[in-house]
Amino acid sequence: MTITFTIPGKPHAKQRPRATRKGHVYTPKETVAFERTVKQIAGPLFGEPMTGPVCLKIAARFEPPKSLSKKKTQERLWRPHTQRPDIDNVAKAIMDALNGIAYVDDAQVADSHCVKVWGTPPSTLVVVEPIAGWRLSR
Repeated sequence: MTITFTIPGKPHAKQRPRATRKGHVYTPKETVAFERTVKQIAGPLFGEPMTGPVCLKIAARFEPPKSLSKKKTQERLWRPHTQRPDIDNVAKAIMDALNGIAYVDDAQVADSHCVKVWGTPPSTLVVVEPIAGWRLSR
C-alpha cells in the first residue's frame, strides 16, 4: 500500500535544537509547526503505522525568487536546487514528523530518495511505501 501526499508551501528543513542560558534544550518553533502540519496532512491517510522496512521518496519544490527576471525564472524551473536548506535536513524534518504515523520509528526507513528542484508552486511531495521481500545479495 503506497501512500502519497503533498505538503503545500516552502519546503522546511529540520533545525538544530537550541539551548537556553540555563541549559534547557528545545526544538525551534518553526520546526515544531512544520512537523505538526505534516502530521495533520499525513495522519488521516494512515490507519496505523507500517511495520517492517519502508521506502521514503521526497521531492521538494522551491519557488524561484521574485527578484529574478521572467527569463531567468524560466531557466531555473525544474532544474536542481543547490542552495540551502541542505537536502538531508529537508528529509530529516519529514522523517521525524512521520514517526508514529507512517511508521513506528524512522529507523524503519531502509531506502530513501530525496530531490530538490526549482518549481511552482512551492511544495513537498512525499511517497511512503512498505518494502516487501527485499534482500541484499551476499
